[in-house]
Amino acid sequence: MTVTESLSTEDAAFIREIVAVNEGSAALYRVLAHYYFKELTAEEIEKVASQDFAGMDGGEALIAEGFADMKRYLEKRNTGTRQALAVDYAHTFLAAGNYESFAATPYESVFASELGLLMQEARDEVYKCYCEEGIQPDESLRTPEDHLSFELEFIACLLDRTNEALRRCDGDAALAYAEKIASFHRDHQLNWVDALCDAIIDVAETRFYRGVSKVTRGFVHMETDVIADEVQALKELKEAFSQAA
Repeated sequence: MTVTESLSTEDAAFIREIVAVNEGSAALYRVLAHYYFKELTAEEIEKVASQDFAGMDGGEALIAEGFADMKRYLEKRNTGTRQALAVDYAHTFLAAGNYESFAATPYESVFASELGLLMQEARDEVYKCYCEEGIQPDESLRTPEDHLSFELEFIACLLDRTNEALRRCDGDAALAYAEKIASFHRDHQLNWVDALCDAIIDVAETRFYRGVSKVTRGFVHMETDVIADEVQALKELKEAFSQAA
């Protein structure tokens, strides 16, 4: 049974709006996850350069500024752009050749622990969250689970599951997933992403990756209100879901 078949016209329209917002958020979480996980290929650079980011900023000025920085950098792309971005990725996120400044290694443990080391308490906490949902990064990647890319992908997966629950009119499951997203976002995004983005601005040598940091910061903070609003909306819709069951 679909949402539109079991809910009032008004409630069904509202649910479709929530689903669309979740789809948009999940897509941007995954785009950012990819930017942080590995350097871009020549084909991906061309795709980003030709992409229309209009409407993806959610009205958030910092996100729009970040997208503009990325686009402007790629406007002057040439045969050396892929190499320049690969070098900057390694310098910024892998600390390659970075001996004089603090690298922006994108692991929660580095920014959330007192000593700034890998594989600290944050890694254990996010790994537990993943296991509870039956979601785990590919072990062959040999990357600590608190890498930002994995955390962003985890939220995207929970958004997918929220939408699946909404489509089958399971209000309790949808609310449970939304609350899990809110908790994870509070405990494993807001606690360290600002510090990471500050480090990227300090370390990155290309306007592209500085732009990525602006999009990341703006999006993570914008999501605070989006997530809270969705949790509240799903609480208010519980009665409608019960009647539709």
